[in-house]
Amino acid sequence: MTDTGQAPPNATLRPRRWFSWVWIVPAVAAAIVIGLAVRALVDRGPLITISFTDAEGLQAGETRIRHKDVDLGTVESVFLTTDMSHVVVRARMRRSAVAALTAGTRFWIVRPRVGFGGISGLSTLVSGSYIEMYPSEGEPERSFIGLDEPPAIIPDSPGRSFTLHANDLGSLVGGSQISYRGVPVGEVEGFALDRQHHQIEIYAFIRSPYETLIHPESRFWNSGGVDVSVGVTGLRFRASSWQQLVSGGISFDTPDAALAHPSSDAGAVFRLYDNQDDAQQDPHGPTLVYRVNFTGAASGAVGPGTTVQMLGAGVGQVIEAHLQYDDQAQLMFTRVTLQIDPSRIEIVHRRSAAAAETAAADPAAAFRTRLANLVTRGLRAQVTTANFLTGIKVISLDMVRDAPPARIEQVDGYAQLPSGSSTEITDILASVKSVLRHIDGVTAGPELGHAVKELDRTFTNLDRITTEVQPQIKPLIDSLRETAEAAQQTLQAARHMLGSGASSGTDLPRLIRELTEAARSLRALTDYLEQHPEALIRGRKGDEQ
Repeated sequence: MTDTGQAPPNATLRPRRWFSWVWIVPAVAAAIVIGLAVRALVDRGPLITISFTDAEGLQAGETRIRHKDVDLGTVESVFLTTDMSHVVVRARMRRSAVAALTAGTRFWIVRPRVGFGGISGLSTLVSGSYIEMYPSEGEPERSFIGLDEPPAIIPDSPGRSFTLHANDLGSLVGGSQISYRGVPVGEVEGFALDRQHHQIEIYAFIRSPYETLIHPESRFWNSGGVDVSVGVTGLRFRASSWQQLVSGGISFDTPDAALAHPSSDAGAVFRLYDNQDDAQQDPHGPTLVYRVNFTGAASGAVGPGTTVQMLGAGVGQVIEAHLQYDDQAQLMFTRVTLQIDPSRIEIVHRRSAAAAETAAADPAAAFRTRLANLVTRGLRAQVTTANFLTGIKVISLDMVRDAPPARIEQVDGYAQLPSGSSTEITDILASVKSVLRHIDGVTAGPELGHAVKELDRTFTNLDRITTEVQPQIKPLIDSLRETAEAAQQTLQAARHMLGSGASSGTDLPRLIRELTEAARSLRALTDYLEQHPEALIRGRKGDEQ
């Protein structure tokens, strides 16, 4: 049975809400995505390509492009060129890096490296390799060629770059240390052959504030490795620091007087010498060039680089030495060309103010005049041994006593110095040997035997005559002595007899004086014959001379 009188219940209708909290999370996520997309579009920069020789450590979508550890882009793809010789990296850069994408910008891969300069890139063992970017000035660019090795110098480092010219690179590499009196002041940026392919251009960078030490008078030399040289002073051994032993190095020095003048500008060109001795001996100004002809055997040891000395001090070096034969004179000699540095000889006590001004204006001409004067007084060029232990030869310009007259002459466009006789032991021994050979030739002939026989016969006759005369010498001496005494007594008697009246005569006093002198001479002769009876035969020694 049903209750028909009860009314059915009514449903309450509520209005449907247009927003549900369920959609909050998706909405926030969508907003974040949209924001990131907009941010990515706003920050999205150009697409660039970088060419490398290999892509070791690079991964598309992961490898970053950085500058000072700040991300500036991401590698999107890596592929080979059509000839498969290089790797092309396509990377998307940020908009903030657009201004730095110029023709001078450089890229290189940072990865663990072990080289002569040390170990670098160890941090990439954990984080992975990345591409380092260093911006520079230039026109906008989107295609680049990456570096195979990191640059030795940070591009924006303060300092100056200079160029060194060398005939041989030696042990130098990129990053080799440059030092000034042992203090590191720079590094080698790189090197390349010049346009003529004759020399090597080395790009040196000197850090600030040491760039002011570079002046036109500065000298650079290769200081890498171990320098072992044999010179005038003997054996010299010079070792560099362990870094220069491994990776090579360059040293330079500047005279103290030059430091007061303005320094060299960036890009200045200098010569790189092989060692410190060559750098110090190279002339600092105008030089004098002379030629000398040597005929001795010792001149064969003279060659380019041989030291030229005056009073034992180095004043120059030999630049050429050639063995020549004079067909007309039929003589072989060594023609040596000398280079003398006048700045190594200081002229003091000048005779006048005009001479001082001339010497200051042209020191080469002033020393040329004084050298010509020394030659007229006996200055000669000689080949001597500077060190008997090593046998090193030098050319010495010294005064020679009793030298024949000579002067500097112009021969084939060169001023020619006169040479002196060699003072070498070998030449002296050769001369003595020649004299002994001539003596041996004379004594070996029959003439010497005949002369000895004649001399023996002469001495035999002289001995016989002396034996015969010897018994008669004593009576002769006694007779001479008695005669002298009688003459003396006669003179005294005559003087006593004449008395004072003799002063009126003119001849008699003179006769008495002459007789007195004769008696005195006779007495002296008697005494001499008594001491030297052989004088009757041989005569007095003074008469022989």
